[in-house]
Amino acid sequence: MAKKILITGADGQLGEALKRKLSDQLHVFPTSRTSNKSESRHNILNLDITERSDVEKTINEIKPDIIINCAAYTDVDGNETNKKKAHMVNVVGLQNLIHASDRDTYIIQISSDYVFDGNNGPYKEGDHTFPLNYYGKTKLEAENILRGSQLKYLIIRTNVLYSEDLICKGNFFAWVYKSLNNNKAISVVNDQISNPTYVLHLADVIFQCLILNTQGIYHYGSDNYLSRYEFAMSIAEYFEFNKNLIKSIDTEQLTKNIPTYIAKRPKHSGLKIFKIEDELGLTAYSMDYSLSILKNSIVAA
Repeated sequence: MAKKILITGADGQLGEALKRKLSDQLHVFPTSRTSNKSESRHNILNLDITERSDVEKTINEIKPDIIINCAAYTDVDGNETNKKKAHMVNVVGLQNLIHASDRDTYIIQISSDYVFDGNNGPYKEGDHTFPLNYYGKTKLEAENILRGSQLKYLIIRTNVLYSEDLICKGNFFAWVYKSLNNNKAISVVNDQISNPTYVLHLADVIFQCLILNTQGIYHYGSDNYLSRYEFAMSIAEYFEFNKNLIKSIDTEQLTKNIPTYIAKRPKHSGLKIFKIEDELGLTAYSMDYSLSILKNSIVAA
């Protein structure tokens, strides 16, 4: 299976996990828009997917068999205030990748539960999509563009990615862990439900999908559904932090308290994972199991 695989957004949580997972099995070309000379990034190529000429040049040089598009502008509130940037990264970037690829290229697009409105979750793959915010709208538009491209594709919808990367701004676990570790009180919403996804397990799933040449739309997450508040309490329990530092708050209160919290969030969201388990024989793990692995990784580091 000596195929060339190009990963965009390779400096993010999932991109890093995929780079580690796939490098021993495939010829991996990790790319990222940002220029950074740190040791962990020394082998990451610069690629701005919003620049068509840059994408064409990179793809023509590498000629990848597979593209995994992890690049995204995931700041949900930022998407509302900077819609041009959001559309360029989340939609135009994928269009550029499709345009530069040949007809045999297999594209894997990482999408989100935010394509749903959160009124009747958890959702299965065929449920009606109706995004509440601009981030969700861009992710849905990208899905539709890829589905109509006539290329081989796999769309994996996931939610609340987390990992042992304590630097990543979009890592909910990192925010909770660092706050509680420093005895800082935090307010966490109690009415936004999801089944958070540990990136190492998601990377394993993507690798299995590559082996099986899986196509279509699939959901993936943990096998239990809980609020952000319950997730934070689980983190506190596993790492023996003070649970009293965590204040339960609803979305309406949070919106009033934080002026920049402007995007509407789907409340009862989450993704049903029966299809990927039944059709592909892949496993979804419990939150407890994922946190135990993550705890061992942090302790070992």
